[in-house]
Amino acid sequence: MMAASNVLLNTAQVSKILNITLNNVQRLNKEGYLAVNEITDLKNGKMYLYSNKQVDSLIPLIPRIKKHWQQNDDYIHGASKLARQRNKRHQSYQHKLGLKKTFLENIAFLPEYRQKILRSSYFLFHLNHYAKTGNYYLYDLKELVLYAFVQYYHKNNDILQISFTQGNNKTILCPSCKARAKDQNLSYIEYLDNNGGCSKCTKQYNYYSLYEFLIDDCDYYFCFHIPYYSAKKWFKNAGITIVEKTNMQQEGATAFGRTIYESEARAVELVEVINELQYFISEFGIEPLFETYFPM
Repeated sequence: MMAASNVLLNTAQVSKILNITLNNVQRLNKEGYLAVNEITDLKNGKMYLYSNKQVDSLIPLIPRIKKHWQQNDDYIHGASKLARQRNKRHQSYQHKLGLKKTFLENIAFLPEYRQKILRSSYFLFHLNHYAKTGNYYLYDLKELVLYAFVQYYHKNNDILQISFTQGNNKTILCPSCKARAKDQNLSYIEYLDNNGGCSKCTKQYNYYSLYEFLIDDCDYYFCFHIPYYSAKKWFKNAGITIVEKTNMQQEGATAFGRTIYESEARAVELVEVINELQYFISEFGIEPLFETYFPM
């Protein structure tokens, strides 16, 4: 798949063209095979872009590079041990591929509006895991998908429920409190726990509060979270009242989710995830964020 003109490719495109995972794209970068050509600053993080000419030049080299990686990893960690791990990952990949096929076949028989939200939730679930690998710019797309949920599904309480979880406030110490913390040989967090700051300290209320999205269709269940400050206008502008969760624990800087497994990344590629979610939001008139075409 050779490109005629010099365009810039994001990590998802590079991963697809070279048939490698995002972790291996990062490995190519660290080992000097691939250099970042440009960085785009998005709301939630940086998106790294690469020259398609450089990516194309790596296509014939990838088999040799992969072989070198395997030999090097076998030498460091033990060939027999890694061989067992690779076999388990392959079995896991086959299993996840089967689960994906079964899920998409099963929801195809549901009413269209249910099918759409479940399908997009499946790919959003994987987008979350991809974002946790350090690709935080993907949260920009997550926000658009959840915004579409709010706009077009909030009245369907039979499948979508949105609630508010009260979180801790964030306090930024003033210079005087920072100096006192230093004098008392305390970290800023320890000082806040002991003293709580003063009236001159900056307080950001509801900083760690979250909106929780529950998509429940009996057989399938998805749960997503978004920070209060990212979504509060959605509900106010739409005139939607969100019920606060009862019997809840205080949330504060809690990390939800995990990074994508290698077997998952092979079964559900990032390009596919982005394409599916951008197609979903496009149905509601929302413009796509990322390029996923492959220059010829």
